[in-house]
Amino acid sequence: MQFKLELVPPPLGLAGRINTFYVIETHEARIEEVLPAYSAQLTVMIRGRLVIDRPGDPPLEAGSVAINAPQLRASSCVLEGPAMVVGASFTQIGWQELAHLPADAVHDRLLLPGTIFSPEQCAALETAATQCAGGELPAAALCAQIGEMLATPRFDLRPDHVATVEAIMRWLGSGLDPVLDDLYAMVDLSPRQLQRLSRRYFGVPPAQVLKRFRAIRAAMVLANPTLPDSLRDRMLASFFDQAHLIRDIRRYTGRTPTQLRAKTLSAGLLDPSGHGDTAGPIRDQIG
Repeated sequence: MQFKLELVPPPLGLAGRINTFYVIETHEARIEEVLPAYSAQLTVMIRGRLVIDRPGDPPLEAGSVAINAPQLRASSCVLEGPAMVVGASFTQIGWQELAHLPADAVHDRLLLPGTIFSPEQCAALETAATQCAGGELPAAALCAQIGEMLATPRFDLRPDHVATVEAIMRWLGSGLDPVLDDLYAMVDLSPRQLQRLSRRYFGVPPAQVLKRFRAIRAAMVLANPTLPDSLRDRMLASFFDQAHLIRDIRRYTGRTPTQLRAKTLSAGLLDPSGHGDTAGPIRDQIG
């Protein structure tokens, strides 16, 4: 399988809203892939066609723009080429500032750009896709243009909501298998309030958020053979047993641990540099 995957760091002003920009290119006629459970994404189809295997999701044709709402589980997809995709991955805060749509209400859905962007913004993105396809606009410049569009939040979030999400992110990034009681000690909220906000921003209660992030981080470790064995052993030891490891990784990445070692787009999308602060315990180990 021949493809190029480039992760483009966001500018400092967008670091809290965007995990990463990315550019995917391939000359293959057809690539069957899996989208890991991941945060919301803006997708601009430059060339080719993308079909996500979810009921009701329309195919993305060249020149189209779509929003992939937060994913709570992996989804199969087919990329028909030659293809080029430019996208942006939102943080939980960035998604709510952009869309103000609860993750537990719109997850695992492809949304039309008009759901969120103005007609003028949609037209600008479609024009940029045409220019990029024609070689008039480099992919990096398109990422910068998207960044300018996202620089001003569409919605103001409550400060206490932001503080709670930041606490959850610090908790997730505090170790490979953080203790749930530590999170409750970090916030001045009742368990019910914390679960409600967690569902809004992450789609599920904190215990399920940890389960998803733990599986994604384990997949990052398994997909990166350069990481030290000690980190690999500690990560795998955070699962009850091998069966739970395989089940959770398959649910959230669509791959088995063995399949993660292959050079695929889905393995590339598990690069810790594209997953924000919660990948810190792994990213810090990469030399």
